[in-house]
Amino acid sequence: MKDIKQILPSSTKDRDYYILLALAISVVSAGTVVFHILEKWSWVDSLYFTVITLATVGYGDLTPTTPVGKLVTVLFVISGVGIFFAFINKVLERRMERRNERFEAIRSKKK
Repeated sequence: MKDIKQILPSSTKDRDYYILLALAISVVSAGTVVFHILEKWSWVDSLYFTVITLATVGYGDLTPTTPVGKLVTVLFVISGVGIFFAFINKVLERRMERRNERFEAIRSKKK
């Protein structure tokens, strides 16, 4: 098996992106499975609730009914929202960096 350092890019910016991507996918996957098991929701409803909760939209059409489901939701929100928004922030940072690099390339060609 390959060492994790060989798999991840050497750049810290890229490494942070891939770590946050893996964490975001893990949180969404874990939330979907947990709510499917605890609340007996369909897979689609569990995924829907997970994404809506992490995005802090909260339509209110699905809510946990079991005490364990409610406690898991509290922990899920506290940990998951931070990871979810950190990943979105990293995606936007990368877009801005690429945009700035394109503008710098255009400016250097004009000189």
